[in-house]
Amino acid sequence: MSQPKPNPRIRLEIVHEDARIVVASKAPGLVTEPGRSHRDDSLLNALVARYGGKLLQLGERRDYGLLHRLDRPTSGCVACALDPEAYDFVRARFEAREVDKRYLAIVRGRMRAGAQTVDLTLEERRVPSREGTRLVSVPARAGKEARTDLEVLATSRTHSLVACAPLSGRLHQIRVHLAHLGFPIEGDPIYGTGARILSPNSADDRPLGLHAWRLGFAHPGGGRVEASAPPSRKFAEMIEAVGIEWRA
Repeated sequence: MSQPKPNPRIRLEIVHEDARIVVASKAPGLVTEPGRSHRDDSLLNALVARYGGKLLQLGERRDYGLLHRLDRPTSGCVACALDPEAYDFVRARFEAREVDKRYLAIVRGRMRAGAQTVDLTLEERRVPSREGTRLVSVPARAGKEARTDLEVLATSRTHSLVACAPLSGRLHQIRVHLAHLGFPIEGDPIYGTGARILSPNSADDRPLGLHAWRLGFAHPGGGRVEASAPPSRKFAEMIEAVGIEWRA
């Protein structure tokens, strides 16, 4: 990643801020970090505009402070460190799977009420896409361990609202696990029922019914960071469009 340029024109919503750790609420459709097609319109460009010197001093080796990433269509909590020691400390918590991540997912189909855990190993593969190829995850016996806790919060006649807690950090883990159960996430352009990989011509610019709702981890100075991001306007509109009563 080349050094990100500051872009103050990008709206930045902060849901936790202290002298060492920041958690932003990423909007759906916004990429997390600069790339070939998004050199100066990412969340990181907005963060650099606000915390520039601190993040640039961390350098590429520490991802300019970014502690993790969300897919472009996914909204919600993204954490960033403001000094080297904070970055190293929290990254170690991510790698040790000591970070509490909670997502909300709108899925197609009416799931049975209650909680369950999906334990399904996943393997990364490259498949054709409109841009050439893209990396996906597929169920595979020889894949890496992947577990997700699920709890149905509300349903309509055609859809369900599900709380998801990934206990491992595999690519597209929640999306694949829900699709494997027969309940793909609304708007998912990659995974269909049964975790079937969709056509490379599937539209990938639609809103995705996945929101990184809560994020919790140990703070490098002691105590914990507990951040939550309210559902984005697009996510709330999607819930209401599929007939789910969710605000209570």
